[in-house]
Amino acid sequence: MADVVFFDAITETDGPQVGGKALSLGRMARAGLPVPSGFVVTVESYRRLFTVGLCSDVGFVNEVLTAYHQLGAGLVAVRSSATAEDGAEASFAGQQETRLGVSGDEAVLAAIESCWKSLHSERAIAYRQQKGIDETGLAMAVVVQKMVPADVAGVLFTRDPQDPIGTRMSIEASWGLGEAVVSGKVTPDRFQVNFDTGTVVFKQAGDKTLKITVTGEEAVEESQRRALCLTDNELSQLAELGRRVEQFYGDPRDVEWALHDGQFHVLQARPITTSTATERETVRTAVIAKLQSIADPRGTVWVRYNLSEVLPEPLPMTWGVVQRLIGADGGFGAMNRDLGASPDPMLGSESAFDLIAGRPMCNLSRMPRMQFPHPPIEYPFDKLKANPRLALDPKPVLNPMRDGLRAWLRLPGIAWRLYSMSSTTRKLAATFADEFTTRIVPPFVQEARDALNEDWSKLDSATLFKHFHHWTDRTLVQFARHSLKPTVFADLAWNTLFELLKPKLGEPGARTAISELASGTGAELAVAVKQLADGTLDQRTFMERFGHRCQNEMELAQPRWSETPNWNKAHGRSSVGVPQSVGVSPAINFDDVAARIAALAPSQKHEQLSGPSRGQVTQWAERLRVYLGLREAAKNSLMLGYAVIRKALVELGRTTGLRNDVFCLQPEELPELIAGKDFTAVVRDRKKHRQLELSLHVPAVVFSDTLDAIGRPEPVPVGATTFEGVAISVGSADGLALVLTEPTASLHTDEPYILVCPSTDPAWVPLFVHAKGLIMETGGVLSHGAIVAREFGLPAVAGLPGITKQIRTGQRVRVDGTHGTVMIL
Repeated sequence: MADVVFFDAITETDGPQVGGKALSLGRMARAGLPVPSGFVVTVESYRRLFTVGLCSDVGFVNEVLTAYHQLGAGLVAVRSSATAEDGAEASFAGQQETRLGVSGDEAVLAAIESCWKSLHSERAIAYRQQKGIDETGLAMAVVVQKMVPADVAGVLFTRDPQDPIGTRMSIEASWGLGEAVVSGKVTPDRFQVNFDTGTVVFKQAGDKTLKITVTGEEAVEESQRRALCLTDNELSQLAELGRRVEQFYGDPRDVEWALHDGQFHVLQARPITTSTATERETVRTAVIAKLQSIADPRGTVWVRYNLSEVLPEPLPMTWGVVQRLIGADGGFGAMNRDLGASPDPMLGSESAFDLIAGRPMCNLSRMPRMQFPHPPIEYPFDKLKANPRLALDPKPVLNPMRDGLRAWLRLPGIAWRLYSMSSTTRKLAATFADEFTTRIVPPFVQEARDALNEDWSKLDSATLFKHFHHWTDRTLVQFARHSLKPTVFADLAWNTLFELLKPKLGEPGARTAISELASGTGAELAVAVKQLADGTLDQRTFMERFGHRCQNEMELAQPRWSETPNWNKAHGRSSVGVPQSVGVSPAINFDDVAARIAALAPSQKHEQLSGPSRGQVTQWAERLRVYLGLREAAKNSLMLGYAVIRKALVELGRTTGLRNDVFCLQPEELPELIAGKDFTAVVRDRKKHRQLELSLHVPAVVFSDTLDAIGRPEPVPVGATTFEGVAISVGSADGLALVLTEPTASLHTDEPYILVCPSTDPAWVPLFVHAKGLIMETGGVLSHGAIVAREFGLPAVAGLPGITKQIRTGQRVRVDGTHGTVMIL
């Protein structure tokens, strides 16, 4: 194929060489739509000349400049057309370079080279990573298009994403070139037009403080700032053009357009990759229906608790694998049986957790059944409904008669089971630490270390699947049944100490004493991170001990610290790094435990700690410290096996070509993947469905009789300050504000935040990756920032002048992108 191809010569088979944007422009040009003339510099040119420079090929330079002069050698727009751009799953809105008003031979060549380089910019890489786009074979074509000196320009969505019934078009417009609208530099005029008739059903003047022309930015005259820039007749013409574009493609389109001398021009038309209000409501209804089908007739309470803290939004593969850890027939159930419990056999592989709109939440009706077929304990629905805050730290109550008269027959067995569980747990607590550290941990750690050291790159998919299956069972059932026990024993020691000390020190004094005893235990990783940060621990030692850990480490799709390129490059490692030692805290002898506790109490109570209770306090204080240390050491070892599970999945993704999208599958689908089934459509649909689910607000406590609260905003807290703006991306999120006036490139954090900024051009995209929501002073529903926010599933509100001065970094805020409100909580 030639280095340069004019729009009207592009064919349907040229996509891999011209990129998505150019292919779309060529199709529209051939169909007779009003597309400004232009040409495309092909992918082959990029691959041949990117690393050496385009001026190294005189023939290529001559071909480009000849084509430029055929356009008239005047002003042109030079835009990227990457091979993955403008597809059905991702719009790439603004992620690569665009140069407007380019004139002259040297300027055109420089703009082409700038587009090539933008494929590797921080914002483009962050966008592709967030969207899970495979970079294999990724390359850049470049569009050179005759410039339209627009009087008015903007964006048209042929179907308004926020219209629940899909009968409206959405239009945003401003004076001058459309860059002012798509970059969010102005708050544009907003219009809604009936799709079928072109009748204007809504219009709202924006605040168009500036316009962008071919020569740069200019201030808009005061009289024109809030004057509507399109008439009803022009809107009707634009609607007709939008209908033609949608009819041509057969699906809704995001159209960039320009109006010059009374003539509309189509500059781009990409698929609308963001979800509609109708789709969101459909998903919300399905979430509620599923919960209704599994709710206990006596009432069910779901709460964000325990697992929710370490695995907030699992991907399908992760959630499927984690069931082997938390299921009644998995590691958690095996541990309960070791401690004398008997999980309800009717549960099968079920756990105490349900996914609610993509978030794990504890089902308090089911949780007691993880220990008893007919539980003598319950979490009382009415009491929790009266005070939902109690559910955030749920405490069961004894109610052996909850099943009525039938419970009388089971009462003796229940009493015996409770006694047996308590006795078994206490006996094991006395001896387990030594057994765990000497017999259980070492062989598991060595086996996991050996597996991580092995080269699995040449293994076939069937063998990798066997490794995946083995390590899932080995880690999350066989080892987890033991590694979960230190938490149980630490909790037992804490509660026993509290009951021993409460009569002597009172409740506050007992809690203070136990907190003092517990200080300094179980924080090995936290201490190491601090030492790494202040330079007292070198990176190699840290990685040897904790390289298999990472932020959000229960998510299998999350790379481990040892997989980071900088670490591998610095130490010449080509495979997953392996900890050289996994420490397990030894038992500690505390001869002065009673004295330390007595020192915390008033002097007149010192003697009350003498006698038999002194020995018991010392014994249980020692166990508390031992098991708090073992709990963190046990997790460190468990995560070592978890890293092996991830290694198997990463290799399966590589060998099957699915790459990171393997984490969008479920474990039971892996044999079909290995057999050659194409999961492309499944992955695409799951990504979209997950994004829709995560856009729904889910309260921290959900009750089965008020499920309609899901997807509805929470009531405004008393005393909250509320601002009303433009709703640009649906959903609601609470979080700490991060207020920035510039896209600080050096900011790196894994903690989510609500980003507050003046507006967002593509340079802000890396900051979207860890954001929970977006608040902007200017911008519209169809700006690049809004489009990317919707693609990332971020609730977003714009049109709030001065909001960066109203909100301070660190304040807790709520952004409601459905209703267009922002609250300082």
